Amino acid sequence: MALKRLSIPDIAGPSFLVGLALVILSWPLAAALDAYFEAGGFLEQLIHPGTGKVVLRLLFMGIQLAFILYITRIVGKYRQQGVQLKEALQDAEREKVLAQGILEAVGDAISMQDLNLEIVYQNQLHKDQMGAHAGERCYQAYQQKEDVCPGCHLARSFLDGQSHRNEVTTPSNKFYEIISTPLHDPSGKIVAGIEAVRDITARKLAELKIQKMNGELELRALELSAANRELETFSYSLSHDLRSYITCISLAQEVLVLRKGAHDPDLVQMVKPIEDSCRGMKELIEAMLTLSQLSRQEMRWELVPLSELALQVTLQLRQHDLKRCVEVSMLPGTSVMGDRQLLKIVLENLLGNAWKYTGKTSLPKIEFGVTERDGVRCYFVRDNGAGFDMAKREKLFLPFERLHSAREFPGTGVGLATVQRAVQRHGGEVWGEGEPGKGACFFFTLEERRGN
Repeated sequence: MALKRLSIPDIAGPSFLVGLALVILSWPLAAALDAYFEAGGFLEQLIHPGTGKVVLRLLFMGIQLAFILYITRIVGKYRQQGVQLKEALQDAEREKVLAQGILEAVGDAISMQDLNLEIVYQNQLHKDQMGAHAGERCYQAYQQKEDVCPGCHLARSFLDGQSHRNEVTTPSNKFYEIISTPLHDPSGKIVAGIEAVRDITARKLAELKIQKMNGELELRALELSAANRELETFSYSLSHDLRSYITCISLAQEVLVLRKGAHDPDLVQMVKPIEDSCRGMKELIEAMLTLSQLSRQEMRWELVPLSELALQVTLQLRQHDLKRCVEVSMLPGTSVMGDRQLLKIVLENLLGNAWKYTGKTSLPKIEFGVTERDGVRCYFVRDNGAGFDMAKREKLFLPFERLHSAREFPGTGVGLATVQRAVQRHGGEVWGEGEPGKGACFFFTLEERRGN
């Protein structure tokens, strides 16, 4: 705090002037005394005193003047100190009001106690919760005890100089957190302590609710895991039984053809639907097992050369259908972080669909590439085949939902559902765009990950 520099007239002007007047009046007073006790008149003693008297009078006036200056200086210092003390008290009062405002606005119930655990301050929230107990010992005011409570947190803070936190529960199921903090003077000596009482009932109730929910979720997870194991066992058992029946039917129709109908075109034509149905049933079982296993399969993240994988799938498609001539374009050098097996399933289904649905196109074209949508990297498979009606796009990824008849384009009806589940396992999305007779394009995204 900067103080205004004060001069002598500012500090003790009236006192100095009175003293100076007294010094000046001492000359005629001395002349009057000399005239009274000695010969001569007052005017003579005032105007023409003797040399010795002049010296004595001047000496006396000098002593008076020095004394007056000393007294003036002392009075000035006292006045200056009074001004400083007044300003210091005003500053202290402002600091007190500011500190009280902060303590009131903190939101916690706060009290201050001295080293004897006597309460010297309480904010209003503390008074509302605990009552006004300034001047009382805390253990007497709050616990009605005559001695310090065992394990008193504030006493511990006085001993080790550290802050301590304790949680307490009231009989009315209210939860409080008590925080004790020691206060130090400029020399580092502990002189008092602050106790903050925070109502954490809402937080504790939320934690208890979360714990309960976590327990229920763990129980549900165990139940779901058990149900999945049972379902997996059932699906394998069912698929094994179905395969056995299908194998028997397939063998029976083969034996029938070999024994009685090898040279009978009508019989061969009659049993052909049986052979096609058996083959389709086997493919459907495999597709359903693949779809059910996708959600449980452990992800093995690695750097996958997606372009090379797409090229391998395309070569396999060509080997299985050597009669067709399909123009295929691949964007080279595309690699992603993902599960190689799942990404191969995605490409097998998307490229397989593109190959299938361009079967009736005169100049079939298939493209695999990469683009960007709204700042997100997207991978796509585009063809110029049969396409589909966008009004029915919501059915694209539903199992067994078909937008084209099985006679026109045979298949299991679960390929795109398998693609969606595999892409979702990678944290991405898949969607399709198309137009009847003008082809389709399927886009998918993958979670961005960096290689190890």
